[in-house]
Amino acid sequence: MPMKRAVEQILEKRDWKQLRAWAKEKENKNVYRQFMTRIYVKDGLIFWRAVEALGVFAQEAEQKDEKYAVELVRRYFWYLNEESGGTAWNASEAIGSLLAHCPRTCGHFNWMLSGLLVDESLRDGALWGLAQLAQNAPHLVDPLEERIRPFLESEQPFARGLAALIYALMRIPEDKFPLYRENGPKWSVPMELDQDLKNDQNLVEIYQTGELIKYSVQELWTTQSLTFWTEVLMIKDREVEVTVASTTVGLCWLGLGPSIEEEQSLRIWMSRQFPKQFLIRKREPDSTVIRQLQEYVTGERQEFSIPLHPIGTPFQLKVWEELLRIPYGETCTYGEIAAKVGNPKGPRAVGMANNRNPIGIVVPCHRVIGKNGSLTGYAGGLDIKQRLLELETVAASSGESNQE
Repeated sequence: MPMKRAVEQILEKRDWKQLRAWAKEKENKNVYRQFMTRIYVKDGLIFWRAVEALGVFAQEAEQKDEKYAVELVRRYFWYLNEESGGTAWNASEAIGSLLAHCPRTCGHFNWMLSGLLVDESLRDGALWGLAQLAQNAPHLVDPLEERIRPFLESEQPFARGLAALIYALMRIPEDKFPLYRENGPKWSVPMELDQDLKNDQNLVEIYQTGELIKYSVQELWTTQSLTFWTEVLMIKDREVEVTVASTTVGLCWLGLGPSIEEEQSLRIWMSRQFPKQFLIRKREPDSTVIRQLQEYVTGERQEFSIPLHPIGTPFQLKVWEELLRIPYGETCTYGEIAAKVGNPKGPRAVGMANNRNPIGIVVPCHRVIGKNGSLTGYAGGLDIKQRLLELETVAASSGESNQE
């Protein structure tokens, strides 16, 4: 199949798994050129997916060549110079996607990206890129408030809406849940402007998580967000990436997969459970939740004191409540859980509810085993399930615990 058509199919299906496989290949320049060509024309959803794909592609490619994304960003900025003939159409969107997906290597271009706001033809793309950066590396957007602030009063709803979204993502919530709350500067505006934005019903269409979604400026100004963080922990002899996410209520997600895959799964789950909300990476790890997880994996903690916000069907919630009642160091069968929730013929349904448990470890679905003692399935992998049960058995038998 010609590469051009193959790229189009990737964008139509939003098949980032195949895209990442291409990025790992030695000869991937042709793929990049296809995205670059595709980004020249702003023609709707496929254009925006190409912009996103460029960032995803660079994120994967820089794993073997750390300068890959940096060189792409430099190239796009150079294309904007008069020396190049100004051929970088829609460059601000492309640069924004690259910075958002590769903040560690490209974050220092944040000031240059915000500098594009003075050019009316690049303004909307730069604001969209800054909104993506605010979700993935908010510390890089913090110092840019003075450059973004004027667009809250822009006569153009799209620019005003994007500026409102950036402010909504950067504001620090007034809550008492430490996993969600952030440290750092708090963006604010005069009361009169705040009221104007709260009453602004102008509609704008923004590309987010694979789709073009319509929001009112008011929705963007008052939007809620989920925060997430990934930390590497040792579960016995196995190094595991643990991704946690939360609402203002409490912990709503704890996954044990590779961070990139886990983030993708989290975004899909969030789009279903919290439509029109945004996912933002925390500026820094939360000491409380990370400390409790570290104490657990070292056998020093048997119970968690983290507020929870489980999201599921009534049946799933009943099953997860029973999981929380399984004592540390003990196990229960699917049939026993089914009987306790009033569905004695439903071990399979219990298994499905277990599989849909979004808060691993803390809601201990790993303590549920088959009737014959087999470990059966576990979203984090049977090897991790076995290690969790082993460390609990050892810690429980030794009596070494450190409860709060």
